[in-house]
Amino acid sequence: NSMLANMMGSPKAKWAEFFNIFTESIEQKHLLMYFKDENKQPAAEVLGSAGRILSYDGDYLHINDTNFAGAKSNLFVESEVTQDVNINDDGSATKKLVITYKNPRKGDNCNLEAGLLCLNGILRDWIRLYVPKGSVLKAGRGFEADMITSEDLGYTVLEGFFTLSPQSVKKLEVEYTIPAGTVDGDYKLLIQKQPGVDPVKHTITVTGVKPKVQVIDSDSEIIIAR
Repeated sequence: NSMLANMMGSPKAKWAEFFNIFTESIEQKHLLMYFKDENKQPAAEVLGSAGRILSYDGDYLHINDTNFAGAKSNLFVESEVTQDVNINDDGSATKKLVITYKNPRKGDNCNLEAGLLCLNGILRDWIRLYVPKGSVLKAGRGFEADMITSEDLGYTVLEGFFTLSPQSVKKLEVEYTIPAGTVDGDYKLLIQKQPGVDPVKHTITVTGVKPKVQVIDSDSEIIIAR
């Protein structure tokens, strides 16, 4: 209420700026909405602010990180993604996904007895990769334990756990196949951004095609002509 009162009490010349911040926050998934009123919720769906995992006819990727007892180290962690895609004649593909996490900041004193502010500690991350249904995990490297496979929201989910200490780098490598018929003609990929995270640089290399580099700051469809 105080935020709304402050905005409404500002000069009207500022309202366009507020509107732009509002729309960008929705597009970049920093602002999500859920209404218990079933008549209002469709508006959130139309705006794309409901956080919905979308169905897609093509390749798909959603990377979802969960911080388990890592203080607020997410504030300092940077990540980058590369995808190498080898497409087969039947429309299936073999993919190698590499995610590099980096925490350049010195760790805080997280000893509870010290009574200090602990923001940057050891990140304990449960990661879920949403990929096309029917995908098969071939290998996972850089994890603390073997990855597992499940299904959720119409997708196959490849899951694993890793840790990242302050002032360190962790590289995860996941190899998997996507089912036949996923690629038909040009390579099409929908990347859905995790809400609330910073933009992530993706480099996508399809065999025989120049690499595509794109910073993902919102849900993005990528089409690479073959």
